[in-house]
Amino acid sequence: FDNASFERPQNDVFSGEKSATKRTFPWYGSSTRVEPAQSSKGAPEGCLQRLKKDAWLFPLVYCEFWISAAFSLFQPFFPVLASSKGLEAWKYGFVFSAMKLSMFLGSLFGDKFMAATSPVTCYLLGQGGFFLFTIAFGCLYWAPGGNILLGLSIALVTIGGCTNTLYLVSMFAVFTTRFRKNTGYIVAFLEFLWGSGNMVGSAIGGALIDVWAFPLPFFVLGTVTILLFPVILKMGSKLNNVGGESASDECADLPHLNYNKFFRDPEFLAAMISLMLSWIMLGFNEPTLEPSLRDFNLTSTGTGEVFTAQFASYAVGGIIAGVMCAFDLELFYVVLGTSFSAMGYLLVGPAPFIRHTRKLWVVYISQVLMGLGMSAQFICGYCRGLKLVEIRGYPDNIRSSGFVSSSVFTFAVFGSMVAPPVAGYLVDTVGYRNATMAMFGLLVAWLPVLLVLWLKSLFFAHNSRKFIM
Repeated sequence: FDNASFERPQNDVFSGEKSATKRTFPWYGSSTRVEPAQSSKGAPEGCLQRLKKDAWLFPLVYCEFWISAAFSLFQPFFPVLASSKGLEAWKYGFVFSAMKLSMFLGSLFGDKFMAATSPVTCYLLGQGGFFLFTIAFGCLYWAPGGNILLGLSIALVTIGGCTNTLYLVSMFAVFTTRFRKNTGYIVAFLEFLWGSGNMVGSAIGGALIDVWAFPLPFFVLGTVTILLFPVILKMGSKLNNVGGESASDECADLPHLNYNKFFRDPEFLAAMISLMLSWIMLGFNEPTLEPSLRDFNLTSTGTGEVFTAQFASYAVGGIIAGVMCAFDLELFYVVLGTSFSAMGYLLVGPAPFIRHTRKLWVVYISQVLMGLGMSAQFICGYCRGLKLVEIRGYPDNIRSSGFVSSSVFTFAVFGSMVAPPVAGYLVDTVGYRNATMAMFGLLVAWLPVLLVLWLKSLFFAHNSRKFIM
């Protein structure tokens, strides 16, 4: 919770210099910047002018939706292909882990690469690389089975994971820097795009596979993701030259700030772990949920609909989480969201101590609870991390946003990297119902930590501290 007594003075970072919070990255059109014409007249900027100034964002919104849709094809449909070609669950679980490992590596140097080049370069490299990965992954339909398929899959997801993370780090940094005063809403909006994109992608993917075969949705959605690449390239080239200052120039002006101190900050780490749990859930579901649905004899469309329920609730939950963050209620809502997630795993199996036969409608309810929970954990954790950076006295600029964005995906991807092989092993060893209890126990064990942080924010907010250098 922000407290007025901890707001930074204008020159708390550098004595004798202009406040770092007043520096802007030219092409983001920061809301703290005042146009010369406006400063003379004092008139507010009109809606049409704002839309024109931010028109470059609309292609990015389009790409986020369709890249999310293409990314959603991997989880529900690759296990079917792998199983049909003779791969056991624990083996193709390593494909999911390999993707997360490459995403983890991409997140480690994503902000550094963005600072050394520019956000647009980082973004376009990620977008183009992910397009190539999507098309190539669809071609696995014609690959030999067994270990050859395993090796090819791991090689491809290594490329896809790394480029996807470069895209994500730059995209989140751009949006959170441009809308720094409304980070709760903008992160929620981006997660709404991710959830709705996944929802549409799962539904379209199942329908296209029923029309022909595994490659079709990868070819179709992969092509859609790259359509606006020339537009973004053209706009990015112009925007890079606006103001005559690059991302690397801005970062070079603040060379001595030590962001690594946040990795020793318990509250920042708690925010990162909370959002990491949402990706651990995704990693657990990737190799296990689709095989568990085979007992219902669903078509590819039916399987996609189950995943659609999860992503639809994620999209709706993202809006709720954004509102909660805007009113500084992220610590409360992450407690509620983690409880939803735990309830989802209690029902999806269902738990061994629930003496009822598994019902498809209960599985749908569990997916809704998981979607609401994951959106709360990720969005509230992300926004809390951004707020803590500001509370601790660091400048509100592209470097800080890039650090938080990179940290978020480093933690998130690490969790989802470990989860798939562990989940696959547990399901093969003790069965799906017992395996879900591992996730239930993990989420319940984390709840007391979140409760303590929430209560601390209510009664001991004045203990928030600042550190610089």
